Amino acid sequence: MKKNYYKIPLEFQDLFPKETIVGYDKSPSYSELKKNNSLKSSVDEYIELIITTHLGEYKHNKEFGFQIWELEFENLQIEKFNTHNYPRQDLEKFLQHTLEKYEPRLKDIRVEILFVQRKIFKGKQIKFFVEITVKGILINNTEDKYIRSFQFAMGPFFK
Repeated sequence: MKKNYYKIPLEFQDLFPKETIVGYDKSPSYSELKKNNSLKSSVDEYIELIITTHLGEYKHNKEFGFQIWELEFENLQIEKFNTHNYPRQDLEKFLQHTLEKYEPRLKDIRVEILFVQRKIFKGKQIKFFVEITVKGILINNTEDKYIRSFQFAMGPFFK
């Protein structure tokens, strides 16, 4: 049985009367929510949503999100962060518990966080760069292994 999963970002045009939508297009694709046929892609997008949401930012659930955004990256000592347990281990445990709570399609979750200073990404030199790797098992008929690294800049770009 083929399943469909909603694709982020969601489009909410169907929630409002069509005549109230500015720029309404009558094409059939306009009124349909984007769908994703891949469980892995759907899980990828939802984990990315959790990681990029500031803790407390979602007004309906203040526990949804990730506390990494509270770090002062200018004062972060990258070598100590990557080689010592605190605060890295606390952030990894926090994200692991958050994913266990909000992503039921994944089990046996493990999280690894690594900070890199001064990395070239897409032709730009980035002052702080973070790589978050999530491993686990997809809860489906075959229980496929799941691994995905999420990478993003955490500080300003250098010129």
